[in-house]
Amino acid sequence: MRKSRITKHLIMEKAIELFAQKGIENVSMDEIAKSLGVTKPVIYYYFKNKDDVIKYAFEVKAAKMKELYETIKENEKIDEFIKDIIDKHIEFFVKNMSNVKCFFKIIDSNKKYIFKMISDVVMENRVYLTKRIEKIKKTDERIKSIDTAIVIDFISSLISYVIMEKKMEREINIKRIYKIIDIFIKGVLFIFIILFMNLKSYSIELNINNIVDIAFTKNISLENAYITEKIYTEKIKEYYGLAYPQINLSATYTKNIEKPLAFMGGRKVEVGMENSYSLSLNLNQVLWSGGKVDTGIKMAEIYAGISKENTRFLKNSIKKSVKQIFYSVLYARELVALQKEILNISKQHLQTTEERFKQGLSNDLNVLRQKVELSNNEPALIKAENLYQTGILNLKNLLGLEINEEVTVNGKFEYELKEYDFDSIYKTALLNRPDYKLALLNRDMAEKQLRIEKSNYYPTLSLFATKQFSGQSETSRFPPEETRGWSFMTGLRFDMNIFSGFSTASKIKQAQGNLNIADKNIEDLKRKIKIEIKQALFNIEEAKKRIESQKIAVENSKRVLEVTEERFKNGLASQLELNDATVAYNASKVNYINAVYDYIIGCINLDYVVGI
Repeated sequence: MRKSRITKHLIMEKAIELFAQKGIENVSMDEIAKSLGVTKPVIYYYFKNKDDVIKYAFEVKAAKMKELYETIKENEKIDEFIKDIIDKHIEFFVKNMSNVKCFFKIIDSNKKYIFKMISDVVMENRVYLTKRIEKIKKTDERIKSIDTAIVIDFISSLISYVIMEKKMEREINIKRIYKIIDIFIKGVLFIFIILFMNLKSYSIELNINNIVDIAFTKNISLENAYITEKIYTEKIKEYYGLAYPQINLSATYTKNIEKPLAFMGGRKVEVGMENSYSLSLNLNQVLWSGGKVDTGIKMAEIYAGISKENTRFLKNSIKKSVKQIFYSVLYARELVALQKEILNISKQHLQTTEERFKQGLSNDLNVLRQKVELSNNEPALIKAENLYQTGILNLKNLLGLEINEEVTVNGKFEYELKEYDFDSIYKTALLNRPDYKLALLNRDMAEKQLRIEKSNYYPTLSLFATKQFSGQSETSRFPPEETRGWSFMTGLRFDMNIFSGFSTASKIKQAQGNLNIADKNIEDLKRKIKIEIKQALFNIEEAKKRIESQKIAVENSKRVLEVTEERFKNGLASQLELNDATVAYNASKVNYINAVYDYIIGCINLDYVVGI
């Protein structure tokens, strides 16, 4: 097979065929080349290594799966929608059996990057299903009040069943699947009526494991980012179009109201006939343009990479914000519990003081003072409860939930002390930080722009061909054979800019300047990343030391309070000493909670700084 006939897509299809037959580990790049009848350098021209082939194959076939969802018709009934999805999946698997087998081989290879790619596809599919199901809810009264996540999980389980049946090469009983769908819809409705008759009692559970997914699903900015990714993917296709022949067809009919004139020997002569016709088919193929086309394609690919990193940057920002607010809610809940405890302690102290007053061991002024102390502790509880409710409100807002939706926050306000190494964290940050990758991509973009500007010094060589018809007639009828005919011409076109008023040189200098700026931005960002990591580690270390010191302070202040309470009952401690001990316990406990909160937030911030 000649090299000129080899394409990236053809290599991918052959690789899929071999992977499906022999498994990922048993197929080498050399075997792929031999099966195509080419040398290994031809394969390496398109792919860096076998993992690159696998990634490309997965991306292409994942795009085909996306197209599958686009073919699903608009449904007003949920059962029809689910059945349509299953039908499309079965149809896809039947038509692409070798791809399915290859997919299973890839999964069995346990490559980490594949699981990440699968996770991204699943997330996009869940976003799509959420939108469609929410739309169906407006017309299908049966599921209007059913949690969308339940329906999505059911659809996912059916798809998993279809996939496993295909993997085991068993025949799929579509009638049985349809029956399961019907039973599910009826069953969910029945359970919903029995268990959730009172809709106000329904509560959405929020925990550290699901809040990020919820935020991703309902965030408009993230949805727009996904759309932007698709736009730049189409941009790549657009630039690839420049490498292909440009073909256009044109046709002209002319009615000569007054015929054109030609002057010969001092006399004017009418030229042509009353009606003229022309048809032209033109082809133009750029053969060489100094690298403009190739560089343009690479720039489009860089733009696609930039859009993906922008999406990841947005995801990291959302993840950070959601986690911070989630833990601020847990923090406020801890403060509420503490202030309730302090209020109960004050009530116990008031009860003890009143008993001593009844026994004649204390005066009414001490009782009054203790009532004042009790009243002074109530605002702290009110403030903590308000902080908790405000946190819930902010969390709903960030997750895209309605203000009247009931939520239950499940989570523990706890921490795990860790040791961090600056050098390893810094290396991880350079590998993961979206903004650093964006800086590198911008540098690549500036380099490609410089190459584009330099290419303006080079000529453009293109092939052209024209097939043309022309004819004339004196009547409105089509020209007869003697006054019509075809012509064909082909050739090479050479275009070169000789002088452009020094604009090309100026553009090159501008592009070189932008490249220098991009290099400086990378170095500056490296410096800032180091500072951010150091600052994050300082904050974590500070919080860690405060946790250790305040943990001891809480234990000591609690012991002091217990001893002082006992001494107060026996008349060996004053009321002032009792209140001072209570205040000290409250302060040490608040300081401890603050230290734990700062440590948790510090760890969240470090993850963000590192880009994970």
